[in-house]
Amino acid sequence: MNKVMEKLISLHDLDVMISDLANKDISRQEKKLGLYPEAAVAELRKMRDQLASTIDRKHRDMYDRLAGHYGNAVVPVVNQRCSGCLTQLPTAFFASPDRNDQVVTCPSCGRFIYWCD
Repeated sequence: MNKVMEKLISLHDLDVMISDLANKDISRQEKKLGLYPEAAVAELRKMRDQLASTIDRKHRDMYDRLAGHYGNAVVPVVNQRCSGCLTQLPTAFFASPDRNDQVVTCPSCGRFIYWCD
């Protein structure tokens, strides 16, 4: 898989974890278990900032714009469809054997897409 795409997927995963721990219900449950979600969020944000600094500005800005608009900027392709907007992708997208060797965006919604082969 393309290194930039791997970083974008990891960035998305960190954003999801941060969002989950910021959720009041989840935070309350974590505290009941004796965990400290505030410390975890701070550590995850630090990790996110470090990772984001390794992604070129063009892709990072596009990721931030998409995440702000849709909530999730990186989505897998499922059954030849973008799982973000559910648009059927053109045959050329999924027929290429090196499709994960490049950064690809959905022609409909613009999200970064990847294949889980």
